[in-house]
Amino acid sequence: MKIEIHRQIQTISGIKPINMALTLFLLLFSMNCLAGPRPPKKYPEKIFRVGFYNVENLFDWEDDPLTDDQQFLSNGDYGWTKERFELKISHLAKVIRKISPDVMGVCEVENRKVLDYLITKTVLKKDGYSLVHYDSHDKRGIDVGLIYKKGRINVMKTASYPVVFPGDMSKPSRDILYVKGRTAAGQELHFLVNHWPSRSGGKEKTEHKRMLAAKTARRLCDSILFSDKDARVVLMGDFNDYPNDKSLTEGLGAQVDSTASGHQFYNLMGWQSTNNTGSYNYKGQWGFLDQFVVSSSLIKGNGGIQAFFKNTGVADFRFIFTKVKKGQIPLPFSTYNHEGKYIGGYSDHLPVYTDFYFNQGKP
Repeated sequence: MKIEIHRQIQTISGIKPINMALTLFLLLFSMNCLAGPRPPKKYPEKIFRVGFYNVENLFDWEDDPLTDDQQFLSNGDYGWTKERFELKISHLAKVIRKISPDVMGVCEVENRKVLDYLITKTVLKKDGYSLVHYDSHDKRGIDVGLIYKKGRINVMKTASYPVVFPGDMSKPSRDILYVKGRTAAGQELHFLVNHWPSRSGGKEKTEHKRMLAAKTARRLCDSILFSDKDARVVLMGDFNDYPNDKSLTEGLGAQVDSTASGHQFYNLMGWQSTNNTGSYNYKGQWGFLDQFVVSSSLIKGNGGIQAFFKNTGVADFRFIFTKVKKGQIPLPFSTYNHEGKYIGGYSDHLPVYTDFYFNQGKP
């Protein structure tokens, strides 16, 4: 069985290309991103798939007096309506269903309502997803969340932890979502869903905020590992920094070298951080703002489940890229373009995924 997400080069064949530039771009992009081994034939029984998706301002169409959501009303800057919401939610459901994650973290969701709509009012209704969500302290009301297949994992514990900036409470950031679950095969996994402060205002001027978010996440990880030194911890999110930036390497302590031993955390995007690939394109440059970081026990395969660097990448389906003129490079097909004009796409980020392999026993 061929799995489209692993080898986009296989799925492009037989499909009429938009143009030669797009076809060549997707071939090269996919070969850079997803050069890992093919999945075992018995997918998905031997694989536990985790995804993450920044869904770009998934607001509902109604006013929430407790949050600053005026831009996303019918009379707001973006002219947001129920019809536009429903088109966007159907787009996102199409992407997620194609990835078919057992667990997927999301960010830039306004509330629980939009996530519930996503899993109960779209094609995802057939897949048996449930959700975890908490309202965070972000003034705009955008949160992180997590959806999961109830038949593949049993959620045991959830919590939400604020990211606090001492001396500057005027602009609180998104909380970190914690979810503990047990797979159908019996492995316990700890998930931390992140959306760290943006670079708006400049990377250097805002770096201290991402460092604080990183240290908050690391303290949560340390408390988990204090209780169980072999705990299998998965951090995912839009970190608004790249794998080699200080917030990831120093604040969180995530090692980008897959061959290095003796570390507690490894960034699964580290192996491809030098390639011109990624989940987000900024001024023509690709990079991984959206990442997975795992504890060393998952790299070692402790407890019957294992993570591999090269089983991690971008779900770069052709339909989530913009249509372009000859010679141009396609970009993520976003809901709004850089000028704020509505174009009716999916998101300005590409979704990322990682496959954990069950290496003993049966799920």
